[in-house]
Amino acid sequence: MLALLQALHIHPKHPATPISKQLCHELLVVALLTIFFIAVRVRLSVERPGGLQHAMEGIHGFVTDLAGDTISNHSEKYVPYLTALAMFILSCNLIGLVPGLESPTAVPIVRSAARCYVVLLSHHGVRENGPVGYLAHFIGPQDKDIPIVLRIILPILMLPIEFSATLRA
Repeated sequence: MLALLQALHIHPKHPATPISKQLCHELLVVALLTIFFIAVRVRLSVERPGGLQHAMEGIHGFVTDLAGDTISNHSEKYVPYLTALAMFILSCNLIGLVPGLESPTAVPIVRSAARCYVVLLSHHGVRENGPVGYLAHFIGPQDKDIPIVLRIILPILMLPIEFSATLRA
């Protein structure tokens, strides 16, 4: 690792440990997930699906349903990223249960990096729905079937909740 960093003209403060334990564990999770996804891909079968394929189809179905309920229109194009993100976060949390290893998601920078990419994806939502349409999803449903009183009260309640959840995430 030190040779690679020096080839890129990066000189770490501590040459004995050029990368942190968390980054090392994060790279371990990425390597394990890559191997896992390759194993799933190699074993795909229409005639004889195995347990691994059934498990991944269940996870994919769960993420698809969750994305459909949350994102609503055109959520299918985000499902691969959301599935990979969910598997990454789950694996990072579970690796912390192994003695001697630490959860990479315990470090704020790892969570912040994931958030940055999600924010970039939300800008795509602004482009698709326009600024008003994008902000309108923060105030809750505004169907014509909902009584007018709820259409007035619901945004007053939902807007602070949605923005505080967005800032905490």
